[in-house]
Amino acid sequence: MPRIKQTARKTTGGRNGPSGHTAHQAAKKAQDNQKKKRRFRPGTVALREIRRYSTLIFASRRTP
Repeated sequence: MPRIKQTARKTTGGRNGPSGHTAHQAAKKAQDNQKKKRRFRPGTVALREIRRYSTLIFASRRTP
């Protein structure tokens, strides 16, 4: 699907004055203090598990 060109838009004022801006900054700073959990791309963990379990299965078959 082709991308649509971005066009300039007129703003209608934005936030509710400077107090809204500082409140946003405070909320963002509080959020930064919390560590985000590591997210892998879709399929990465599945491939890792396939490799792990396949080696376990083959190793157990070979050992009498």
